[in-house]
Amino acid sequence: MKKLFIDCSYLHQHTELNTGIQRVVRQVTTNLEGLAGDKGYQVVPVDISHEQFTPLTLEDLYPNHQTETAPPNPNPLKNYLRQLYKASQAFAAALFYHPKAQRFFLAPRQEFGLSYIIDRLLLRPSKAITALPAPTAPAPVYPVQRGDILLLIDSSWYMNIWPSVKAAREQGAYVVAVTYDLIPITHPQFCDDFLAKVFKIWFFDSLRYVDGFIAISKTVKHDLIQFLEKEFGPTVHTKQFDHFLLGSDFNHTGVDQQPIRAQLAEVFAARNCYLLVGTIEPRKNHLYLLEVFDELWKRNIDVNLCFVGRVGWKVEHITDRITGNAECAKRLFHWSDLNDAELDYCYAHASMLLFPSIAEGFGLPIVESLTKGLPVLASDTPIHREVGGDAIGYFDLDNPLSLVEQIIAIEQDGIPQRLQVTPGYRWADWSESAGMLLEKILSMAAK
Repeated sequence: MKKLFIDCSYLHQHTELNTGIQRVVRQVTTNLEGLAGDKGYQVVPVDISHEQFTPLTLEDLYPNHQTETAPPNPNPLKNYLRQLYKASQAFAAALFYHPKAQRFFLAPRQEFGLSYIIDRLLLRPSKAITALPAPTAPAPVYPVQRGDILLLIDSSWYMNIWPSVKAAREQGAYVVAVTYDLIPITHPQFCDDFLAKVFKIWFFDSLRYVDGFIAISKTVKHDLIQFLEKEFGPTVHTKQFDHFLLGSDFNHTGVDQQPIRAQLAEVFAARNCYLLVGTIEPRKNHLYLLEVFDELWKRNIDVNLCFVGRVGWKVEHITDRITGNAECAKRLFHWSDLNDAELDYCYAHASMLLFPSIAEGFGLPIVESLTKGLPVLASDTPIHREVGGDAIGYFDLDNPLSLVEQIIAIEQDGIPQRLQVTPGYRWADWSESAGMLLEKILSMAAK
C-alpha cells in the first residue's frame, strides 16, 4: 500500500500548543486515517526533523502522553532528564504567572527564552566538544517509495525538515505543502522578528522541494499565486495550486472526560460574555477590543470580555494593557491553556464571538462559533467575507465606536435577526475537510 506521510514534527515536540495550526494538524491527521485507506494509501504521521521519518501515533500529538515510538535503543537517562526539564519549565511558568515570564520559560528552543539560553550556553558547546565524525544518516523508519506522498501541514518553519523532504522527493515521493497564509512575509510588522525571518527562508526553500501548494482559502490561494508571480514571473506555473476548506469541529476522542475548571463556569455564569479566540499577537487586534470595552464599561454596560489563546510575540504592550486594566479578573479575562472541552464550553456559553483580526488566512473561530450556534461580529476584511458571508455581521476597524454601538444595541434589544445563526447552519466538518484535502492532493499527484 502506498503511504501518505504527514509531517507533524513541530506539534510532536510542542504538544502543549492548542491553537489554529495545531488543531488543524490534529484533526486532518485523525480524519485522514479513516479516509485514505479507500484510496489505497496508509496514513503515517511522522517527525521528519532529524533527517529520518520517525513514525508517530495520534496520541503523540496531544499533551501528557509518553511517546511510544521513540527511536531504537533510547537513552533512559537522557529521556529522564528531558522529562524533568519539561516538568521544571511547567512549574516555573505556573509559579511566575505573568505573560512575559510564561513566554520566557515556555518558548521553544528557536525563540529567545530559557530553552534558547540553555541550548546556546550548554548544549551546543558540549556537543561540539564531544563531536565525532558524523555517521551515515539513518534510513527512514518507513522507507519512502515512488508513489508515496508527503504532506507538509505543520508549522515546521522553525525546523530543518528539508534534508528529509529532499530525500523523500529523490525517492519518488510527491510533496504537497498546506499554505495557511503569507502574513510573516506580507505583514512582518505583525510578527515576531525571528518568525518573519525563518518563515521567509522556509517559504523560499519550499519552492525547491514542494510540488504543489494547497491553501486554506481562495483568498490565500489568490495571494500566494499573486506573490509568486511578482517574485518569480511565469516560472511559478510549474507548481500546482489549489485550496480546501477547514473543518469546524475539533473534539478529540475522550474530550467529554476533560475537566472544566470552576473559574471558567463562574465567569460565563456571572454576566454576558463576549469572546475572542486566537493567539495574543498584534494582528489579532486585541487592543481594538480593549478600547471598545473600556468605552462600554465607562457607559455602565455590564459585560465580560474573554480572551482565549496563548501569548504570542510583540505583545508586551498588549499583555500590560490586559493585566493593568482595572477590570482584569473582574470583567476582563484571559486563558492561555484551555483544553478542547473548555474551549467548547466557551463557544457554547458566550453571547457572541468578536473577531477583530487585521490579517488572516482563514479565521477558524468564525466557523467554529457558527457551528455551535454562536453569533459572530468580525472585522470587515476580504477573508472574513469569504468565510462568514451573510451569516455574520461586520464592523469597521477604523471606527471602534461602530462596534460599541452594536454591542449596546445587542445588550438592550437582544441579538438582531440578521445576526442569529440560522437553525441547521452547517459548515464542513473535519471529516469532509480532510476528504476535500485528500482529493486535492491525489488530483495533484496524478498530474
